[in-house]
Amino acid sequence: MDELKQNVAHNITDLRKANRLTQIELAEKLNYSDKAVSKWERGDGIPDILVLNKLAELYGVTLNDLV
Repeated sequence: MDELKQNVAHNITDLRKANRLTQIELAEKLNYSDKAVSKWERGDGIPDILVLNKLAELYGVTLNDLV
């Protein structure tokens, strides 16, 4: 599970930076707090499947790409 969290954390961070978004901007697009985004990017938590799906749509990638 830790490997999955770290993988997702890395991918969320890389995609956010590649799209030149701040954590606050990403959080606003997802209707979440910037603290939640920070938690995901540190690997301290993982977004639920609905949020992962929103992220995939936002960045034009598949769910497999995120995990």
